[in-house]
Order: sequence, then structure tokens, then C-alpha cells
Amino acid sequence: MSDAASPYTAEEVAMIQRAIAPPPPAPPAEFLAVMGTMPPDWMLPFWKLSDLEPDLFIRVSQDRWVMALAQYAFFPTVLEWRVQGRSIPAFRTAGRTRGPVGILQSGGDQLAIKPFQNSREDEIASIAASVDAGPRQFPSLPGYLAEQFADGSFFTDLPPDRRDTATMRLVGLELGGILRRLHEAGIYYNDATLADPQGRSHLIVADDGGCTLIDFGVSLLLDRHPEYSREEVRNFARTLPMYRIFAGMADNREEMDRFLTQFGTQMAQATRRDIQARDLKFAQQGLAIAGQKLGQDIIPPLRDGFLEAYRPAGN
Repeated sequence: MSDAASPYTAEEVAMIQRAIAPPPPAPPAEFLAVMGTMPPDWMLPFWKLSDLEPDLFIRVSQDRWVMALAQYAFFPTVLEWRVQGRSIPAFRTAGRTRGPVGILQSGGDQLAIKPFQNSREDEIASIAASVDAGPRQFPSLPGYLAEQFADGSFFTDLPPDRRDTATMRLVGLELGGILRRLHEAGIYYNDATLADPQGRSHLIVADDGGCTLIDFGVSLLLDRHPEYSREEVRNFARTLPMYRIFAGMADNREEMDRFLTQFGTQMAQATRRDIQARDLKFAQQGLAIAGQKLGQDIIPPLRDGFLEAYRPAGN
């Protein structure tokens, strides 16, 4: 069953979108007291609407699309699907360290919707998409990314029959090209690409061997170097073991602020190339970890492919 058109006016859609984005905090006790009962889970993201437009809140609570998709029903691409007369998309949530990610599928279209991890993530993700390094980006709401779901397997989940020399060389070529294009665009990825100590990867390998790097939540855009915000300094430092150790030992916020101030000074003194070189170290460390998980035979062809592709033209 499908709806031929959205049951909301443009003004109502705008009001609903303002109520759900950026991601609202948990509803306060006053909201639950007024409601008299705990509303269904799918309505919790709309709690602000109950005060702004109670009648609209009730209509939304009775909407089949909202019952199935919660707040994701009001993202631009999903609204477009609805106006096109499509059936309610298949929906699931996934996510690891960044919180819940909504994944919607309608026919051959797949969309991933995720909350920002840093204030420039949408800008970084758009640049990454433009240089064929990250997923295609779609119109979204404040505080969220809406992007093409990357089909394929995480690198560390590749089965034995996809770890042959030819495939590993192709993955190396793909990853080397991705990091080279990101660096040329002024982006520092700043996270494990192939594998982290927990065996997780950020590299998606498609069935044809093509690769996509996902999750730019701690990435930096180096266009303002040597000036960095406190958020950018924290993102730079938080992927380092020393940061996690210090964060666990610091007695108060003032100590952490002093640590980040000192770290920011070091970032300003480094060159952009120095900063981006850490991506190469992450790749090297990740390859060693992946070799322990997938077998040492993967290392030489992947490393050779990476070095060939990362080397800029003319070098």
C-alpha cells in the first residue's frame, strides 16, 4: 500500500523538520507528565511538536510512515519517495561507535541517515563524495548526514575466497587512490582505514572490488591551517592512544583543556603534509592488524597497490 502524496502541507513539513533537527535531547519529565503516559518509541523524537502544534503531533502519531520510520520519514529524500507513491521503505538501524544510523531501502535505492559527529562533517563528506572517496550525499536536515548506503563488505569481513593476490592488489590501489584524492582536497581522514585493534574497518569493498571509505566523524578539513577550533584539536587527538590515556587520568576539565591547548600548538607548528602523513601510518598499522586477522599473505600485494596509487602523478 502506498500514499500518492504527503498528507502534510509544506508549512507543516517545515515545522516538523524544525522539531526533529538538529537531533533533540530526550524529552523532559514535563513532557511525559502532560502526555500522561509514555508515548510510543517512534514519537519520542517529535516531543517538541507536542508543545508547538498539539493537533499536528497527534496526526503525526497516527501516520503509518512515522510508525515505521520515526523521524526518518521527514528527511527530504524519504518525503520525495512518498510523493512518488512508493510503499513504505524497508527500515533498520545499525551503528557502532557513532550512535544509531537509520538505513532505508526503497526499490533499488538505499539511504543511510546518521547524526553529525563534528560540525564540519557535512562539508567534509561532500568533498569526499566529489572526489570519489566517500558515499554520495543527499539533501538532509540540520545535524544529520543523508548519504548513499555503501553496498559491500567491510574489509576485515572479506571471506577467504576474496583475499587472493589480485583482489588485495586492487584494494590497495583503491585505498591508495582514495587517500591521495582526500589529501589533495585538503582532508585528513584521521581514523583506522583497514582495521583497528578491535578488527573494525572503515573501508567498504564492493563485489567488483571498488572501495568506499565511510564515516568522516573525526576527519579534519585543513583549509584553515594553522588555525584550528577546539573541536578540531580534540578530533585530531582523540584517535591517539595518549589521548585516551590522558582522558582517563585527567582529574578535571581544566587539565584536559590545558592538554588540548598544548596539542593545538603542536598542530599549528606542523605542516599540512605532516598531519596527513598520520593517515599513512594508520593505513600501515591497519594493514598489520588485518594481516593477523586475514592472513599475512594479504600484506605484500595490498601494500604494493597502495604505494603505486598513493604516489601523486609525476612523483
